[in-house]
Amino acid sequence: MIKAGIGYNFLPMKPKDLPFPYSWEDRRPLLKDGVLFVPDYYQGHSEFPKLDWSCGAVFANTNRVVIEYCSGNGAWIIDKALSFPAINWVAVEWRFDRVRKIWSKKNNTLIPNLFIVCGEAVTFTSSYVQESSVSEVYVNFPDPWPKEKHAKNRLIQQEFIQAIAKAVVKEGKATFVTDAAAYSRQMVEQMQQSGEWRSHFPSPYFVSEWDGYGPSYFNDLWTSQGRSIFYHQFINGKG
Repeated sequence: MIKAGIGYNFLPMKPKDLPFPYSWEDRRPLLKDGVLFVPDYYQGHSEFPKLDWSCGAVFANTNRVVIEYCSGNGAWIIDKALSFPAINWVAVEWRFDRVRKIWSKKNNTLIPNLFIVCGEAVTFTSSYVQESSVSEVYVNFPDPWPKEKHAKNRLIQQEFIQAIAKAVVKEGKATFVTDAAAYSRQMVEQMQQSGEWRSHFPSPYFVSEWDGYGPSYFNDLWTSQGRSIFYHQFINGKG
């Protein structure tokens, strides 16, 4: 990318400037253009080494690492990465159209402390993240799958909870935000069931306001419509 400055012409990156890097037949884990691509329906994840956050292809430093899952178009994590440059931020988003938007924003604002993952949350965490290498994780407005018959598709279930318990350091934090009351209850129930986490908030284990939490598309949308927001935070009590 051509950087802005004296003697340079700045050409803004557009989402379409990030092409999908391989065909379905050639799918494989790939770190390219500052994005780790974690393919679906692939059986060789164990052949890819777990990420070393300090290596030059990722962050090239030993600052603490914070992951946001379900990053959407990147509004929340872009704001955090700019506000806290001494923290390494990781945006995990399954949909490639959204990954492209995060990527273009990162490049246009020249953010060195943001790494992007295009892939499914559980697969990425289980297969690519080293144990006790992450300080905090956030899940902001995950798809609520509101129909009961689809509830099994929700992210916050035991497989994901156990994966992040291994990835997050002892006494590290997991913060979940949703506007769906049923999903809020499931988040609490699943975290209590795991035995790995304890709530930072007393019963009912959430707060409805969090000053300075940060903007996001869904937070701004649902707040403007008068919906209640449920903020949960849990502490990793393992070991």
